[in-house]
Amino acid sequence: MKKILKVFILFIVTCLPCSAQFKGEIDSLLKLLPMSTDSNKVDLLNDIGGFRIKSRDYNNALDDLLESQSLSKKINYKKGLGNSYLLTGVLLMNKNSYSEVMDYYNKAIQIKIELGDKKGIADVTSNMGIVYSDQGEYSKAIGKYFESLKIREEISDIHGTGISLISIANIYFLQANYKVSLDYYFKALNLKGIEKYKFFLSDVNTNIGMAYLKLEDYEKALPYLNLAIKIGEEINDKQGVAINISNLGEIYSAKKEYPKALELLNKSLALFVEMADKRNIAEIYYVLGNIYDSINQPKKSIEYYNKQLAIAISINSKLNIKNAYEGLSRVSQKTKDYASAYNYYKLYKAIEDSIQSESVKKSVAELETKYNTQKKENELQKLKAEQKIKATQEQKRNQLIFGSIAIVIVLAIVFVLLYNRNQLQKKNALERKNFELERNALASQMNPHFIFNSLGSISGFVAENEKEKAIEYLGVFSKLIRYNLEQSREQLVAVEQEAKMLKVYLHLQQLRFDNKFDFEVALSDKVDGTVALPPMFVQPFVENAILHGVVPKAGKGKILVSFDLNEKDELVCTVADDGIGITESKKRKSIFNTQQKSLAMTIVRERTEIINSKNKDKIGIEVKEGINGSGSGTSIRLVFPLEYV
Repeated sequence: MKKILKVFILFIVTCLPCSAQFKGEIDSLLKLLPMSTDSNKVDLLNDIGGFRIKSRDYNNALDDLLESQSLSKKINYKKGLGNSYLLTGVLLMNKNSYSEVMDYYNKAIQIKIELGDKKGIADVTSNMGIVYSDQGEYSKAIGKYFESLKIREEISDIHGTGISLISIANIYFLQANYKVSLDYYFKALNLKGIEKYKFFLSDVNTNIGMAYLKLEDYEKALPYLNLAIKIGEEINDKQGVAINISNLGEIYSAKKEYPKALELLNKSLALFVEMADKRNIAEIYYVLGNIYDSINQPKKSIEYYNKQLAIAISINSKLNIKNAYEGLSRVSQKTKDYASAYNYYKLYKAIEDSIQSESVKKSVAELETKYNTQKKENELQKLKAEQKIKATQEQKRNQLIFGSIAIVIVLAIVFVLLYNRNQLQKKNALERKNFELERNALASQMNPHFIFNSLGSISGFVAENEKEKAIEYLGVFSKLIRYNLEQSREQLVAVEQEAKMLKVYLHLQQLRFDNKFDFEVALSDKVDGTVALPPMFVQPFVENAILHGVVPKAGKGKILVSFDLNEKDELVCTVADDGIGITESKKRKSIFNTQQKSLAMTIVRERTEIINSKNKDKIGIEVKEGINGSGSGTSIRLVFPLEYV
């Protein structure tokens, strides 16, 4: 039968350094006490109380801490009062007096927040997590542990960081996620500078050993537990030594070496009784109950489970109460005392549900059936055969009904999923079609705009009786119209085609403005000719460079259009001119009160917004004024995601 074991954890967290010489420390501090006044006396009382907590002298520790609180309030010493509240909470937690612990921790953290004491806030928050953990409220516990871990890492508190890490690991341990718990234990063990904290090292080695025990890797578990015992003996930590002796007992129990296991567990139990450590006494009783159950001594097993239950109820330890009920139910079922087994199981499930919010009704139903069967066995004996037949028929009928319902539900789910998938595909196709229509509509707007400007130039040549220029212009214009017609239905055009179109367009504009500028269209060797971009996308920027850059310039201008790949393998088109620049162009517009907007640039902006809204990789546009170190000229950098035709 699978045994439910629990890791033993030393839960003391204080603001004091660890020391094996508690008695010597306490005696030294007591000698200083009569000579101290006010805040110094408060600090001494807190230090003495803290060392007494570590030596398990809880009664005297409480007296010291209550005196510290009284004096702190009298002299309004908030730091001392906050430390005293924290230590009082630690004391009550170690005595398992959970009903008052949170009151002290809440008072302590309020003062720590007022004082801006981050380390104090982390210590109190961590201890709140311990209380939640011991009461089975794991989600609240791990939340508190991560809060404290974040603060301790921020302030480089190595010891506190280690405590937070093993506290988080403990939650994973209690939820049977042993491999993840080991990750956190080893993170804590490998912290730089942690080796000087002996109590901490003892705890981590203890829990690593227990995690390996749960994973049934006994050979890895033993060295860690033996090391923990050695450290505990060095620092005179009786509780830690007792815990690890009991852990060794659990390993021998898991290996089914029960005589050795009982010897170690009883030795550990004697130490816990000497220290009046009720929580760990309850844990030992549970393990002893499990062992006697395994060796078929149910009376002894029930005796130890009842002892565990009595202590667990007295200290309100839900986890121990749950384990005791589970053990009592299991042994009662083995002895065929189904009434007791059923009652204990109901109690076990009630406490488990309050801890984990889970319900397993099947086991309860089985116990209830056995209980009712035993209770009514005599009066139902004659009808046993008949009921068996009836039950079989009922079961078959139920199976048929539930099977039919299940099939209908599955078919309905499949139908709904297929219908939704079909509708989603239709919706996506429609959205894509709308996107393409909208994009094509905007692209098509470039054509009449461009044709309008070109016809205006031809009409100007005719009006001035420059027939030869008009004929040459018309020939170049016809080439451009052919390119435009070829690309009018395309969503993408090869960069080579776009470059040819731009050369023809620049030649056309060169004729229009009587060789006012020179131009060059360059295509890098790195650019594959099949790399694509949206058609007529670059032309409006070239038009702007001509009309607002080089044409208003006093002398002859130059326009450079280049295509290259950047380090991200994106297509980069640069349109550069040595014209008057953006600033000067705006001044001239202002002087001449020109409010005319560029229709081509408006269309480009709208096309960019539509394309970018539907694609993960965006088209980028960068504008830079001033080229070659001068204040004049403009450079436009267009970045396109790499696509091919």
